[in-house]
Formats: sequence, C-alpha cells, structure tokens
Amino acid sequence: MVLNSKETTIAYRCPACGKFILGMVGIFSLSGDLIKLKCDCGGSELKIAYTNDRKLRITVPCMFCPAPHTYVLSSGAFFDRDLLALSCTYSSLDICFIGNREKVIEAAKESDKQLLSLLEEAGFSGFDEFRNGRNAVSDDSSDNVDRDFRIDYAQIEDVVRFMLTELAEEGDITCGCHEGDTARYDFEFCGDSVRIFCRTCGYEKQIPMSSTLAANAFLHTDRLELEKKADKT
Repeated sequence: MVLNSKETTIAYRCPACGKFILGMVGIFSLSGDLIKLKCDCGGSELKIAYTNDRKLRITVPCMFCPAPHTYVLSSGAFFDRDLLALSCTYSSLDICFIGNREKVIEAAKESDKQLLSLLEEAGFSGFDEFRNGRNAVSDDSSDNVDRDFRIDYAQIEDVVRFMLTELAEEGDITCGCHEGDTARYDFEFCGDSVRIFCRTCGYEKQIPMSSTLAANAFLHTDRLELEKKADKT
C-alpha cells in the first residue's frame, strides 16, 4: 500500500528584504520537532512546530510589527484548504498564505499590489525606500538620519483618533463593559506603540505604531478587540 503524503505550500513576506518566501511542507517532514523556512537574505525565518495536542504552531515574521505573530491551526486546516490567509493582528493585512501552490502565488501577487498601494499612501516610492528609512530611524547613533522617515506623531495621532471614532460609532470595538455601561475609549502613545483603552472597564490593546506605514495599515482595521489588562505579579 502506498501512503498518500499530504503536502501544502506556505509563503510569507520577509520584513527585511520585502520578498515572499515560498516553501513546501509535507506531513511526514513535520514528524520532527521544528521546521524553519528561512529567507536567503538572512533577515527572517518562519517556524512550524507541533503542539502537545498535535496541532500546528506557526510563527510568522511581520513587517508591520516588531515581533512575529503566532497562530495555532489544526492539521486539517493546514493541509486540506485550497487557500488560508493569516493576518497581522493589528493591521488586519495578510502576512502568510497556506494552500494550493497556484492560489498561494496568486494571493502573494495580490498582496504585493496591496502593499505597494499602502506604501504609496504613506509617502514611500517602494519597499526599499521604506526599509532604508526604517533602518535609519532605528539607528539613533547616526548623524545622517533622514528625518523625513521619523515618526510623524501628529499624523499618527490624527489617524488613531479618526479610526477610534469610526470604529466606536459602527460598534466595532469590544471591551469588558456590560450592558448599561458607557464605554469611553481613549489612547496614549507608549514608545513605538499606541495604547488604546476603555476608561470605564480598563480593557486595552497595544498597537505597534513605529512608522507612518503602520499608521496607514491601521486604517485598514475593521474591528478592534480590547483585552483585560494583565495583572502584574
């Protein structure tokens, strides 16, 4: 009897160089503890590992956030779907595609168009300009930092305030308030992020906001779920 080895294609965008990294993953190749899909630029890697209950934990680099995102999928969702998109928690933009090779490639191309449009809205001519500006901003020791790439807090504040009002009016913000409570949403800058919180129940969410690109990505958010503030131990 010949066993039918399930395989699927997975692709993610490298935050360092901007290109999509494509790889094949087979159910037998996942019998080990960990699989890594690395970009040849050396700037990022996607990790896949089994959880204790035999689900798949996927750690995906994100160009919008300082840290990667982690997703947990069933084996069926990972291997059997024609196309599955994993989105950035904060921008709602897709950062990883899994499924049929042709459909994954097609989705990656559409993602390229969406990213280019987003970059243009943020005032960048392309990914290289965004990457160079982002690297310049992160290197505070340099005397030659291009200040055009520094965070425009006034612009970001306008974006956050606009989105907060829009989402609240549409009822697309959830928090810990009960029926009869009046939710009062507000925000404050915390370093390279914005803390959005409810003054009534105390629920909050930290949104990475290290560039005008991140602010423009936030404009695509269609729902915001605030979470209970973690207890400090």
